[in-house]
Amino acid sequence: MHLFELTRALVDIESTTNHEKNVGDYLFACLSALAGESNGQVQRISAEPNRDNVFASWGEPVVTLSTHMDTVPPYFASSEDDQFIFGRGACDAKGIIAAMVTAAERLLAAGTRNFGLLLLVGEERN
Repeated sequence: MHLFELTRALVDIESTTNHEKNVGDYLFACLSALAGESNGQVQRISAEPNRDNVFASWGEPVVTLSTHMDTVPPYFASSEDDQFIFGRGACDAKGIIAAMVTAAERLLAAGTRNFGLLLLVGEERN
């Protein structure tokens, strides 16, 4: 998926702290598809009921990129103009997640297999 499309898709999923399940499910599916195409693995790591961290890896990670999936309230959906994407999480941290997934796709296309992505719940509040 294109970087900006992925950013908007993530921003459009409400994920204020304690409500990360839908964005976690979306990212688990997205990363599972990527892992399936490139011999990676994806796992959910339970933090609390209905609140899972997501870890994707390829090979034995030497580097793991990490950020959080939750946002502060209030939720509002994405919009954009000629220069910017707006919405809760556009720059912290859903835009970061989109950049990390895009970087992972490019690393995998170049043959790199020694990294991971760790996406966390609860950074904003707990």
